[in-house]
Amino acid sequence: MGDSTREQGDEIERAMEWLLRRETERGNAALERDFQQWLEQSDSHRKAYASVQATWADLGKLPVQSPGMEATANVVRLQVPASRRVRWFAAAAAVAAACFLFVAFPVLHRHLMADYTTGVAELREVVLPDGSVVDLDAGSAIAVDYRDRGRRITLLSGQAFFRVTRDTQRPFSVLAGDVSVVVTGTSFGVAKTATTVNVAVQSGSVEVLRYGYPLSHALTVGDRLVVDRTHHSVQRERTAPDSVAAWRLRRLVVVDGSFGDIVETLGRHLPGALIVADRSLNRQAITGVFDLTQPVDALRTLAESQKAVVTEITPYLLIVSRR
Repeated sequence: MGDSTREQGDEIERAMEWLLRRETERGNAALERDFQQWLEQSDSHRKAYASVQATWADLGKLPVQSPGMEATANVVRLQVPASRRVRWFAAAAAVAAACFLFVAFPVLHRHLMADYTTGVAELREVVLPDGSVVDLDAGSAIAVDYRDRGRRITLLSGQAFFRVTRDTQRPFSVLAGDVSVVVTGTSFGVAKTATTVNVAVQSGSVEVLRYGYPLSHALTVGDRLVVDRTHHSVQRERTAPDSVAAWRLRRLVVVDGSFGDIVETLGRHLPGALIVADRSLNRQAITGVFDLTQPVDALRTLAESQKAVVTEITPYLLIVSRR
């Protein structure tokens, strides 16, 4: 990414912060003064904020529950006695504002930086200019950069399955954080979470690199590489080729995956925010198959396996915590 692109991205993110703070702190005179000072510093600030505002309007400001999805089914509801409602009002308002920011910021960021995105529980097939095909999972986003000497896709969030048209003159690469996957013609899946990048090959072969250096020998059919984004460790495994990107069939197949990564994936199939209150849960290793057509049931099953419970604060905020 060039310096100008990086600067533009920084200005977009700053503009997003201003918009979200203004939405949740209306009437804050000091905030408005600071915002106006920032806005008047340069034309690029004004353009960035105008772009964010336009995208915000297109998104309808708040996530909308997908038709047919019952996000509150089989979830424990939080009951507040009438005598305590008054003193809980301020806390509830704070929670709602936090939820608003938690959900809106990444959604807005994806829409501003991406060429193709998917919403809650939405799967999408994208045909690229060279005939290659990308399947996007729910809550995923990609940016496309095709040039004479190369074809590059940036996975901004979520996961995608690629069926690449062979072109030996123009390598095809996928960038996920600081990990890149380079191929000429093959089919493979790439998943990006807050803690890992997961690459699995269904046909052909791929090379996985970080900062231009190979992380392993080339991956071939049935190979999977899990890159820990925090500790920079790499784990190579074998998997059934037909299980690669099983989410295309609305199934989440997990082998020794972390609780946190599974929650993040399920969260893309649910409206609003999904928060794990006890971070120690995130480190638990899980193996199983989850039905993505019933994400709340899947979440409850996952929670129960670790003696945890799912609590609904609002229709847009679910919290997983230990009993």
